[in-house]
Amino acid sequence: MADIIVLGAGVAGLGLAAFAARRGHRVTLVERDGPPPEGGAHAEVADWRRRGVPHARQGHALLGLGIGVLREECPEVLADLTDRGAVPVALETGGDDLGLLSRRLVFEAALRRRVAADPAVALLHDRATSLVSAGAPHGVPHVCGVRLAEGGEVPADVVLDATGRRSAAAAWLTGIGGTPPRETAQSCGFSYIAQEFALRGGSRFPSLRAPVVYELDFATVLAFPGDNGRFHLSTTVSSHDPVRTRLLERAVYLRFLASVDPVRDWLGGAAPVGDPMPMAGLENRHRSLAVDGAPLVTGFALVGDACVQTNPTFGRGVSLGLAHARTLADQLGRLDREPADWAMETHEATERCLRQWFEQQVATDAARLAELAGGARDDSLPARVLTALAVLREEDEHVRIAAERVYHMLLTPAELMRDRKVARRVLAFLREHPDPRRDHVGPDRQDFERLVTG
Repeated sequence: MADIIVLGAGVAGLGLAAFAARRGHRVTLVERDGPPPEGGAHAEVADWRRRGVPHARQGHALLGLGIGVLREECPEVLADLTDRGAVPVALETGGDDLGLLSRRLVFEAALRRRVAADPAVALLHDRATSLVSAGAPHGVPHVCGVRLAEGGEVPADVVLDATGRRSAAAAWLTGIGGTPPRETAQSCGFSYIAQEFALRGGSRFPSLRAPVVYELDFATVLAFPGDNGRFHLSTTVSSHDPVRTRLLERAVYLRFLASVDPVRDWLGGAAPVGDPMPMAGLENRHRSLAVDGAPLVTGFALVGDACVQTNPTFGRGVSLGLAHARTLADQLGRLDREPADWAMETHEATERCLRQWFEQQVATDAARLAELAGGARDDSLPARVLTALAVLREEDEHVRIAAERVYHMLLTPAELMRDRKVARRVLAFLREHPDPRRDHVGPDRQDFERLVTG
C-alpha cells in the first residue's frame, strides 16, 4: 500500500484515483474546481464550472477502449450513467464491446461522484503550487510530495500529474532544480466550432456512431450524439480560413450546417441550445520524463493529457486518459523497485500505451491540414491505406469489423495490418485503384463563402 497524490480531477485523474484506490492504495486527489451541481444531467452541463477543461462542453466520443476500462474497473459508474440518460451502444467489433453516448460533463460528474464516495480517496479542493523534493539521491530530483496553495505540504510516495494540457510540470521541475519534460508538439492548424442541439419529442438520432464524420473539401463536420436526446454538431476548419469567425454567428452556422446534405438529417428533428462554441489553439503534444534511457525525475509521473494530448477530432482523449490511468495504477504495485528503475519502467509502459496513437494523429492531421489548405494530397502509402480501408469497410464485413476495432482503439493500426486477410484485400484494392479517393460532401468552397457572408 502506498500514499499517492493525484493532481487534477479530470477524467484521467479521477480514473487514476479510483483505480489506485481499488488496488489498495491511499489516494489524495487535488482539484481546484468544485463538485458537479445537483439537478441532473442538463444542470451538470449548463452550470458546472470547469475552468481547467476548456473543451468540457464540446462534443465528445466515448470509445470502446475507454468504456472497456470502466467496465472492468468501475462498472457502477456505467450503471449510474445509464440511469441518468447515457446510452450504451453495442459496437460492430465481433465481440461484446460497448461505446457510450454521453456529454463530457455528465460522464465526468458520474466518475467524480464515484471517487468522492470512496473512503480510500481524500478529495482536496486546492491546487498545487510546487513540488517537494527529497534532494537528488539518484542524480535527478526525487519528488516526495507537493506544496498546496492553501493546504501546506502533503507528503507522498509518488505524485501523479493529471492537470491536463496546461500542466505546469515544466515550472515545477525547474523549481526543484530539475529539467523540464522533453516535448514534441505539432500545431494542428484547426479551429473548432460546436453547437449543441436537443431532439424534439419523438425524434431519434440518425446514427448512434460517435462521432459521425462528414468531410468537405475545406472543412469537416462531426456529429456527436449524447445523453438525454442531446447532441453536438462540430466543424473543423483551417485556423487560417478567412471566414471562419463568421461561423460563430448562430444563424450563419445553422445556415452552413443545413447546406451539408447528410447533416440535414440531424437538424430536422432538433432545436439549437445556446450559441456556437469556439475552440482554437489545438495541438498534438507529447511530453516525456526520460531522455537517453534515463529518467529526468523520480517519484513523479505525467498522466493523460499532461503526458499526451491529441486533436479531438477522433474523440480519443477520454479513452487514452482512462487507458493510461489503468497503466499507471498497475505500475503503483511496483513502487518497491528502485526509484530510477520504477521511473523508467513507467516511462516505457506509458510509451506502449500512448505513443503509437500520438504518432498516427500527427500524420493524419498533417495530411488533412494540407488538404484543407488546398495543397497537395498526401499520396504516401499510409494515407492510401487509410483511404482504402474507408472505402472497403462499406462493402467488406471482415474489413469493417477490423476497421471498427481500430476506430475504437481496441486494435492498433500495426496490428490491423498484421491481419493477413485485411492486408491482402487492401493491397488488391490499391492495385486496382492506385489513386484512391473518398467522396466529399458539398457545398463547394464558393457556395460556402456565399453562405457565410450572406
